[in-house]
Amino acid sequence: MDVQTAEPSLGALDGEASWRELVEGSPDLNTVVNVEGVFCYVSSASRPLFGWGPAELVGHREDDFVRPDDLAYVHAGRAALAETGSATINFRFLCRDGSDRWVQSTCRRVEAGGSTWVVSALRDMTPGRAQTISLEHQASSDPLTGVANRIVLMDRLQQALRRMTRGGGVLALLYLDLDRFKVVNDSLGHRAGDAVLLEMAARLTHHVRPSDTVARLGGDEFVVLAEGLKDEQEAVALGGRIIVAAREPFRVGSEEFVCTISVGIVCTTDSQRDADELLGEADMALYRAKDRGRDRAEAFDVELRTRAVGRLVTERLLRRALEEDRVVIEYQPIVDLRSGHPVAAEALLRILGTDGALILPPAFLEVAEETGLLVAMDQRVLADAANQAEGWQSRLAGTGFAEVGINITARHLADASFQRTVVEQLDAHGVRHRLFQIDLTERSFLEASHSAMTGLIGLRAAGVQVGLDDFGTGYSSLSHLRTLPLDYIKVDGALTRELEHDRHVR
Repeated sequence: MDVQTAEPSLGALDGEASWRELVEGSPDLNTVVNVEGVFCYVSSASRPLFGWGPAELVGHREDDFVRPDDLAYVHAGRAALAETGSATINFRFLCRDGSDRWVQSTCRRVEAGGSTWVVSALRDMTPGRAQTISLEHQASSDPLTGVANRIVLMDRLQQALRRMTRGGGVLALLYLDLDRFKVVNDSLGHRAGDAVLLEMAARLTHHVRPSDTVARLGGDEFVVLAEGLKDEQEAVALGGRIIVAAREPFRVGSEEFVCTISVGIVCTTDSQRDADELLGEADMALYRAKDRGRDRAEAFDVELRTRAVGRLVTERLLRRALEEDRVVIEYQPIVDLRSGHPVAAEALLRILGTDGALILPPAFLEVAEETGLLVAMDQRVLADAANQAEGWQSRLAGTGFAEVGINITARHLADASFQRTVVEQLDAHGVRHRLFQIDLTERSFLEASHSAMTGLIGLRAAGVQVGLDDFGTGYSSLSHLRTLPLDYIKVDGALTRELEHDRHVR
């Protein structure tokens, strides 16, 4: 670490000659920091405590001597300091020999001569107390990155909303998700993925203000809470800076790659807003950013609010349909074009509306998947399909009609028990495994993790057929199909409808 010996002027504080004499005899480290976070004074206790002489600290930023994992705690403490004028912050101070020590910093804000200073006393904590502090930090932080966890984020969001009753500008939530992060994990391994998450947390912490909160919700999802902004444009500008920072290549060992980020933004000046609703709105804006191409920021607006209201109505309809047993499974025949006879059937999910009309999947499927209701619905589809297959297997033997298929999503693939559930259902109904089909879309394959693909391979090994549905609507090529565990593909009608008239097809 480079050191400087120049001491910035303490201005009006220099006139109070006695304060230096008072603190020099203290076993605690006493410091004065300016508004830029630079040490302007450091007492002589710095050397016995941390190995640094005062001249080696003065002129440097205070954050340079905070263990990176603890910067989030320090920034949160400064936010409290800015609001109340005093704060107590626990963090690890980096020593000259490369080690670190837990300290408890008691800080107060001082106004003197038209300038603002932060005067602090840092006390070295005993090993027992340090262990207690460490456990407290573990409970309030993300174990991998050291930033705040969901519990802390929601608590700070609720506090920020309460502070808005006194005014103070715009509050913003930025919901962040790394684009195609699964590719990093699958191709380079989880260790590389963890390194990317650590670096991303560090970049976020660098680009926000000390009073802002950076939190990790799990996986590759982060949230930034910023309050006291001038307007929504300031939040959008922050999102833009984060996106630019994410474009910088990540280096893990000998590998170098880019992993961009998408951002959803919601802003409010209403102190009565619900914290969970705000987070949900930021999440909706994030999904729009991903739908519009990723590597961009989108703000929640009237269009998304209208959509959110519609989703709430749909969710209520689905819950009532499940409670009142209005989930309907219809079967679409699959015809052999050579003979004109049906040879299989595909189970299709429908909802019976209160008016007696059937509601088709495009009207509810997305909401059902996001709310987790699709799992319960598909359990009914699987049970009904296995039951129908059992009946058709005995009644239609010898007719050529044999197979029954269902559609599944990426969420099913992520469920480690799905493979076992399918096999158990078929065995309970005495259905031969080879007569059952599982259909997935291209998107489900793209989003499937390595463990999910292993589950599909296991289903095929058990005799269940696995197929790609609606080929031609996404991005799969024929060469890509060879890498997937497939028994068949279903070509979308849009791909074949114009073949006869398309001059580009030979």
